Amino acid sequence: MTYANLIMLGLGLVAFAIGVTLLVRPAATPQGAYVRRISGAMILALGIALSIFAFGLKGVGR
Repeated sequence: MTYANLIMLGLGLVAFAIGVTLLVRPAATPQGAYVRRISGAMILALGIALSIFAFGLKGVGR
């Protein structure tokens, strides 16, 4: 893997971890829970997409 792929994979893993953290932590209000679920799911999806994209670009651009 190139450095660009490793950086993208690292960012994907960090986004994945932040998304899981947002989804797991409790919220103080019902509105806060809604915001945490939405933002956690979006950041989690970003992390998954970046990780898949990093592995997909592994064989391209040699």
